[in-house]
Amino acid sequence: MYVISRLFALALTGFLASAAAADSDPAQRLAPEQRAFWQQLSSLCGKAFTGRVSDVTEYYRAAIVGRELIAHGVSCEPERIHIALHVDNDRSRNWILTIVDDTIRLKHDHRHRDGSEEAISQYGGDAPVPGLAERQIFPADAHTAEILPERADNFWFMHFVSEDTFHYGVHWPRHGHSIRLAFDLTEPVDPPPLPWGFED
Repeated sequence: MYVISRLFALALTGFLASAAAADSDPAQRLAPEQRAFWQQLSSLCGKAFTGRVSDVTEYYRAAIVGRELIAHGVSCEPERIHIALHVDNDRSRNWILTIVDDTIRLKHDHRHRDGSEEAISQYGGDAPVPGLAERQIFPADAHTAEILPERADNFWFMHFVSEDTFHYGVHWPRHGHSIRLAFDLTEPVDPPPLPWGFED
């Protein structure tokens, strides 16, 4: 009986220790592949990188080709990563990644110059578990389908192609539209001004 009680006590201690670790480090709740991806994404924090359009269909071409692109790791918290995408002097676009329900959620936060949120914002979705350590895909969620019905089949992706290159993109299968942006991680640049609505 003593041996059984001792084994139970040890198991309970291990469980409580694991729970405490997950509370202090939410990434511990993720699958190993997603945890590795989260760690790579966190390494971008406080840095900024120039980007280019590496692949684009005609639908997106006029809005993005030929413009200056900078991805800026604005802030990192244990369960939240904020990356701003600057397009020329437009500071409205933000990628907000959070650990929710034991997976990674991507939301696109769009702001006006005065910091108020745009009508079309907070679209995105949750990554299917486990994904890959270097790549996570985010299918459109119910909120996206509600505000953008035509884009209910969209999915976004983030991909560490190598130690030197990070890709972000979106596919719109229903209409065959897509875009892929590539960011050079080898030469960080000076961070741009903070995105609209996040200056404080």
